[in-house]
Amino acid sequence: MDDTQDRERPSGACQVRAAIPADIPALMRLKRLLAEDEDSLHAVRADAADWLRDGFGEHAGFSAFVAEWGGVVVGMATCSRRVITGWNGPVIFLQDLFVEPAHRRRGIARALMARVAAYARELGSPIVELTVRADNPAQVFYRRNGFIPLPQCLTYVIFGPALTALAERDEQNPGTLALVG
Repeated sequence: MDDTQDRERPSGACQVRAAIPADIPALMRLKRLLAEDEDSLHAVRADAADWLRDGFGEHAGFSAFVAEWGGVVVGMATCSRRVITGWNGPVIFLQDLFVEPAHRRRGIARALMARVAAYARELGSPIVELTVRADNPAQVFYRRNGFIPLPQCLTYVIFGPALTALAERDEQNPGTLALVG
């Protein structure tokens, strides 16, 4: 999310609510705008059927909230539940927070984050976690709203050929433990 211009102002005509299936086109539009801002549009692959199944189906994997300004969806927050072993209850992971540039500085992102925080409390989650790119100027916004960085934590990912190669190591020896000595 790049919402560094969101300031401490009343939300005015902003209404935040849980997304409904009819919001999927707006959610997809906002997700594409966010991905364009992050130069990661190539990674957005989900279509409307995916959003419907994964966000609103019987086994929904994420929750979404939308912010309306004058009856038009102009912002979104998506989050998912994570289970951490040894923890009592779910942890909420904030995946996406985005407000259209023309609607920033109105408190919309703060209102969306407040809704996610309330959702976390409703579920018994003691924290809301997010991952942010090191070059994202919204870090100032997050800190101003109570988020703190965990310098002892780093995010690692595996993808593409490295993921395939690692998975193939298991497929070559299913159910066996190959020790390297």
